[in-house]
Amino acid sequence: MRLGTEEAGQHRSVSDRLVLIVETVSRQQRPVGLTRLAALTGMAKPTVHRLAAELVRHRLLEHDDAGYTLGFHLFELGQQVPASRRLRDIALPLMSDLLAATHEIVQLGVLDGTEIVYVEKLTGPRSAEAPSRVGSRLPAYQSALGKAILAFSDADAVDLVLRSPMPAATSATITTAPRFVRELASVRDQGVAYDRGEGVAGIVCIGAPVLDSTGRAVAAISITGPSHRLRPQQISYAVRTAALSISRTMNARVLRDA
Repeated sequence: MRLGTEEAGQHRSVSDRLVLIVETVSRQQRPVGLTRLAALTGMAKPTVHRLAAELVRHRLLEHDDAGYTLGFHLFELGQQVPASRRLRDIALPLMSDLLAATHEIVQLGVLDGTEIVYVEKLTGPRSAEAPSRVGSRLPAYQSALGKAILAFSDADAVDLVLRSPMPAATSATITTAPRFVRELASVRDQGVAYDRGEGVAGIVCIGAPVLDSTGRAVAAISITGPSHRLRPQQISYAVRTAALSISRTMNARVLRDA
């Protein structure tokens, strides 16, 4: 997100600009300097400096010689969101079991618009490098997590993705609506979704949906690793079983609380 030339000349609320700064910093893989942050947001450098200083004061951003990063207070606030905290607490033991069994990256994600947001990520000594991190985003059509959720979502959620641009991240990325629709049908049939190096070349993934009591996906769990080592078909049962266990526990708690 960036303020266009016309928007930059208009009056925008302080809260709009604060949120834009935080969201921009969150999308960077490393600390971002003031000049770069101003360019990314489309705001004047003095404005960014002043607002970022306020965010630092409230611990929503941190700042050092390398630049700005997200502040720890954002993590503290995120832990207070009941739904995400409950989902993470239920999923963590099963994610830990998958990590112990495979030694590969295990991730939990939710759908936000056309993107997957990573809620939790577990890695081990043997886990491959991957660009995802807790709180980061990836286009849903490029990921097993996204496919797993969209295959068990309502038509509006799927249509939003299909109406949006689907540029190729790698030579394996699915970039057309008809092919993606067929892919989702296959996910529904199998109960698992595959990322065949569609988001990052050489990295494959298998995901399975976490379903509510109506059969709608509210999240997904996945295992990610290098294509030369990870064989998704061999661990599909384990991933699907873990997702089903998370679903049952989550739905049982919802009924209990009700």
